Amino acid sequence: MLLFVCGAKIAEGQSPSIKKKIKMPAFQRVVIDSTVKDGAHKPKVLSKFSKDPYNDIGSMDKDVFKLYRYSEGWKPYIIFTPGDAGGFEDAQVADINHDGWNDIVIGGWSNMVIWAENPLGHGQDPYTTKWKLYVVDNGRFSHEVCTADLNNDGKPDIITTTGIYIQGADPSKWTFVDIGRSGQGTFAANVLNNKDGYSDVIALYRDGQKNQIAWFENPGHKGGDPLTGKWVPRIIDANPGGDLCNFEMTTMAFTAGDINNDGRIDLVCASQGEGPGHGDDNRQIGDGLVWYEAPADPRSGNWIKHTIDTSISWVHASSIKLADFDGDGHLDVNYAQQDQSRFRKDGSATKQRLGIFYNLDGKGLAWQQQILTLYPDYAAGGFNSKVGLIGKDKLPSIFTSLHSAFHDPNPLMLWRHK
Repeated sequence: MLLFVCGAKIAEGQSPSIKKKIKMPAFQRVVIDSTVKDGAHKPKVLSKFSKDPYNDIGSMDKDVFKLYRYSEGWKPYIIFTPGDAGGFEDAQVADINHDGWNDIVIGGWSNMVIWAENPLGHGQDPYTTKWKLYVVDNGRFSHEVCTADLNNDGKPDIITTTGIYIQGADPSKWTFVDIGRSGQGTFAANVLNNKDGYSDVIALYRDGQKNQIAWFENPGHKGGDPLTGKWVPRIIDANPGGDLCNFEMTTMAFTAGDINNDGRIDLVCASQGEGPGHGDDNRQIGDGLVWYEAPADPRSGNWIKHTIDTSISWVHASSIKLADFDGDGHLDVNYAQQDQSRFRKDGSATKQRLGIFYNLDGKGLAWQQQILTLYPDYAAGGFNSKVGLIGKDKLPSIFTSLHSAFHDPNPLMLWRHK
């Protein structure tokens, strides 16, 4: 059976071209928190926040943010209470105040960008001491947030759905810059990969009637000032989704890394599936899960699009992660489809799922899929996923939950390497 939806040809049960197969790693499903409120657990973090040697995980539980400590069997601690006014969707970890300890940045629908200060910098326990909150902005849309050093001063800056915030003399001072981006979906990386200390922004760019995928070149690469210089949009794909679907490509999930081991920064992306016509659940939006091979000159060269799987959409802004999940030295792709995934409740193979594509040849041309969970399995899919090492593990695990769009059970789930 073939389905033609929004210009994409989707074969039922389709799998990518595979030249060899591997024995895929086993994952243990761990329920971190089963007693959750509806609408909770959207922003999540996975990182080191204390003096012990292990990563902890954290998540919003409706109106409070909880840190779950690994060394205490995932015991939860309420570390700050931002309230629900921000409708918070995304969270990132960075040492914002440069004191040596990780802080947390969150953003949301009600135009809020907030960072929470780890009290360990003041000699206080990060689990039992409330983290102090600082407002970066409360007047601009911030569905997703990223952190990166944009002006090469050694301090993290913040990138959101609307633009960038450059940190001033201290983290109470921020300057907003509209770089000319559009839509939802954000990632930061030095696309030139020249290690000059300036990160670029990957996002959507609106040119006339077209939604385009672009990287916005940091003016610092050419000696300019990221605060005052022009962030030039360099086009990666001038017509994502094709002529039939391009108008839908207003919300994307982006990440970047060297997929084919050629020393260049490639782009991996999928549609969030929340364009203007997202109410029609019988139609896929976009090109599926794809990666763009970076040219020798990312400024002017042609980025080559490679399709991993056409059947994947409804991937939240931060729910594509790159990591070496099988230890072979190649970047693999973890994806999580959020609750609104098309074909959610029918019997097709494209329904809501959480999975990994293993990069078999190290060139991004042969992939093997592992589906960790598939609807209607308990907590199938995911939202705002994070990836990292747990305990003394050698290979990374996946931490996620649902979007709770349809009031499904919404536990915090850890898929840990066995």
